[in-house]
Amino acid sequence: MTKRDVRRGAVRRGVLALAVWWLWMPLVAALVWLVKHAVFGGFGQQDQSYVLLVERLFLPNGGVLDAAPLFWIWAAIGLGGTVVAVTYVARESGAGYRGWRTRLTLAAVLLALAGSLVRAGTGLWDDDKDEGRYYAAATVLDIPAGGAGTPRSVLPVTEHTRAGDGGRCDLVGTADVPACVKTAPMPDFDFEARTASYAAATKALTDSAGLTSGVHLMGHSLHYLPDAAPGGGVWTAVLDGSGEQPMEGVAVWDGRSNSVATCAFRGEHAFGRAFAGTGAVSLRNLLAERFPDLVYSDQDIWGYCDGADPRTAEPVVVISVARQRGWRQRTVLEPAGVLVLRGSPDGRPDATYRADVAPGELPGAVYPASVVRSQIHEVQWLGGRGAKDDRGFGYAHTSASTNAVNPGEFLLRSKADGHLYYVTPLVPRESSSQLVVAFAVLQADRVGGGLNDLHVYVRGDDGPAVNLDVLASRMVSYMAQQTSISISAGPGGALQEIVPFGRDMWRGFVDFNGQTQDYIDLSGDATVTPNLVSLSGDITAPGGGRPAPAPTPAPTGPAPTGQPSTAPPTAPPPAPAGGCGGDPAQLTTSQLASCVAELSKALQGRVQDPAPARP
Repeated sequence: MTKRDVRRGAVRRGVLALAVWWLWMPLVAALVWLVKHAVFGGFGQQDQSYVLLVERLFLPNGGVLDAAPLFWIWAAIGLGGTVVAVTYVARESGAGYRGWRTRLTLAAVLLALAGSLVRAGTGLWDDDKDEGRYYAAATVLDIPAGGAGTPRSVLPVTEHTRAGDGGRCDLVGTADVPACVKTAPMPDFDFEARTASYAAATKALTDSAGLTSGVHLMGHSLHYLPDAAPGGGVWTAVLDGSGEQPMEGVAVWDGRSNSVATCAFRGEHAFGRAFAGTGAVSLRNLLAERFPDLVYSDQDIWGYCDGADPRTAEPVVVISVARQRGWRQRTVLEPAGVLVLRGSPDGRPDATYRADVAPGELPGAVYPASVVRSQIHEVQWLGGRGAKDDRGFGYAHTSASTNAVNPGEFLLRSKADGHLYYVTPLVPRESSSQLVVAFAVLQADRVGGGLNDLHVYVRGDDGPAVNLDVLASRMVSYMAQQTSISISAGPGGALQEIVPFGRDMWRGFVDFNGQTQDYIDLSGDATVTPNLVSLSGDITAPGGGRPAPAPTPAPTGPAPTGQPSTAPPTAPPPAPAGGCGGDPAQLTTSQLASCVAELSKALQGRVQDPAPARP
């Protein structure tokens, strides 16, 4: 065997080893995709999730130029094996390392290896910051002018700024993350208040909706539609099927009456799929096949009844969707519109994709709440890595016990402009303090063209201190003084949720047996007379009785500064026939408890003057 044959044999073995070394991982990935796509055809979620995973981990922008750190790690491993292969060929072929070809090849491979390690390192270091950069571009910090100066919670950003354009931004940050600061107080949105808590709506809709076995309330689809009914909003939830049972419809509760209505998928509006369905009934697989580039979270699913009478209205399911897009060396989620799902005579879902939705075109939120939460979380990057890591800059959802289940992204309608907004009270990110130092507000009834601006309205240090735990204590104390009922706060207590509305006004909901019986309105600065409103009625199955009318709320007004409020609670309406005036043996446990509470309050009012309320 000649030297030439030896050299050729060594080169062939080296090339074969390199091919196996480089191609085994892509070939395995392609084989997995082929099995998921061809063998498991019809299981669209598997196909979609796998493609999005590969894109997210390796090629977020579809090319090598801005590949993800994991791609560069794989490339570095491949180049390391290439160095070994070139060394083997040079040694086995007898060429050695003196030839210019061998030296040039080794130099090129080593240079590429070093470059891959650098790209992997910078990508890993900047991965979380790049996400912050993307969402920060649509974030505005609004700080009050005058007063005691710049709020301390925002100093890590404002200490390092320069003049802005004077329009959108009065100041811009000098860190490597875009920061926009506007000198303006929070406008008076005058949000419409809710009449029932999230927990009460969950209980009412879960217990009183669904007439078919295999149907369950889709908990994450619980959605509040402000001003959807005369005099207030309504709570809705999707009645989803399971297994081979399709979706039943949309349940609706107004938060005041004792009945739950349902608009059903039937007749001309049949719907043969369900989110929790299996096989041919799976709605998730169908949507993944039809819209492979759209993703969504369960909290972005909601429904409504398109018609005046829910019993004959058309049920509609809306999904606020997002799209995974490449951003630098990673991927991010950006809002991508909505999917509107309706039934059809043959039961095939009619799914319409709308990339842009203007205010008023749909009754609820069209901007994904899951994206809003990401935007709020990434506010921590506005001062750069140093402000985030060393000074703990940023804001977080409150951990107050009353709002443990539902801490933010409250969907509220502004009386000032009629738009829907996500409103979230915020506390300092790395602190034990539960003082509300800012409000995150984002318009929820418009989507299209990328991210909506997130406004973080920072409260001045000289403003009235607002602490949800303190507010809860004041509400509990006020109710104890005005009634004979002692309540507790927190997930296991009666006071379940405190939601902001109006200018510095808060509403707390008092739930008994899962039903909102009362609500209390307080101002954060204790200058407005507290308002205690008692609701009546028990939740029953659809058609199980006529709803009892809700009382008219007592008017609120400013109390003299420094003096306690003496406004009595609003009186409940007269008991309907069969209620507190009927046979006690015919009452349910919750009805009887409500009647006893009302009698106790009436007796207390006769034997003694009402105790003065605390400010």
